[in-house]
Amino acid sequence: MASARISPARIAAYEVLRRVEQGGFASDLLRSRTASLSAPDAGLASELVFGVLRYRAQLDYLIERHSGRPVCRLDTEVALVLRLAIYQLRYLERIPAHAAVSEAVELVKRARKRSAAALVNAV
Repeated sequence: MASARISPARIAAYEVLRRVEQGGFASDLLRSRTASLSAPDAGLASELVFGVLRYRAQLDYLIERHSGRPVCRLDTEVALVLRLAIYQLRYLERIPAHAAVSEAVELVKRARKRSAAALVNAV
């Protein structure tokens, strides 16, 4: 079975957020990472990155509440994917819930965290 397609915007947002966790600057990383994307994908990637950064504390609270685990105990990649998914579900009305969840599960698998796919789907 072929893996599901993940939107370029979500991949870009995830990669930028990973680099931000390592000390990078979101604006610079976004500019270089989204240069080759279509305008709608670049716009969505920017919305996702800045939204996750803006609402990080609220997103982490929701992750902890629904997973029963402190965010600091989750792998960084898993926490980032959960933040992206919850941000979309909570703040982006135009994103269908099934798309946010399905692509989050695929994104966590792509990050080589297959064992966390069930957690991402459940939260």
